[in-house]
Amino acid sequence: LLALLLGLQAAPLLLAATPAPPPAMAELSVERRADGSRQALVRNRLAGPIHVRVHDAAHPREVFEATLEAGETRAIGRFGGEGSADLRLAAQPGSPQLLPPAQRGPYAFPLPAGLRWRLTQGFGGRASHRDAANFHALDFAAAEGTPVLAARAGTVMQVVDAFTEGGMDEALKERMNLVRVLHADGSMGLYAHVATGSARVQPGDGVQAGDVLAAVGSVGWSGAPHLHFSVQVNDGRELLSLPFRMAGPDGGLLPTGE
Repeated sequence: LLALLLGLQAAPLLLAATPAPPPAMAELSVERRADGSRQALVRNRLAGPIHVRVHDAAHPREVFEATLEAGETRAIGRFGGEGSADLRLAAQPGSPQLLPPAQRGPYAFPLPAGLRWRLTQGFGGRASHRDAANFHALDFAAAEGTPVLAARAGTVMQVVDAFTEGGMDEALKERMNLVRVLHADGSMGLYAHVATGSARVQPGDGVQAGDVLAAVGSVGWSGAPHLHFSVQVNDGRELLSLPFRMAGPDGGLLPTGE
């Protein structure tokens, strides 16, 4: 009103954009069969295996499961009724397997030697390493833009580096930049909170220990620039982080406790 009285042009109202959801690991479509039933067509969007579960919302206890290889599309289950909106899809990376030996490594140090860094959180860290997927993880504080190096050879199966926001809002847990590397034994190295647009690898790339993957950032549920590293496995129910050993830049083993 004051702007109108003074003859000023009011500024347009800017609405905050809703952040995009994290990119899906899998896509679901529905194939109608001649007998009127439906089949779920699921496409794996990662360059590594995923395990999926599909069910009809009206019958949540009837669940169809499958493991899809990199890029695979497969028809899963048979459902009555109509429509695709009633079908629910859940996916997690990795091929379900029995847990491998408790100790792994030593893994190579994931930051360049000679640069400043600090281990800020170890296994079971009270700040954020309490859930099964992240309990055995190390957080390395380093300057933003510090190169993130592969700690073990493998195949890049997932890259997310388009998110821009970081902070301690719980919603940011679902908007984390990362590089995920599949190892020969089926375990996966997770390199998280990498800087926006910093990935130097693409899904499907083979990497050796010491190759540059991305750069340290603070994107996602993060209060300061750091690299979050863990070794994960899919046990058929959930992602679990595994204990591992890691060599420091001087060759000695790093402490892993908080």
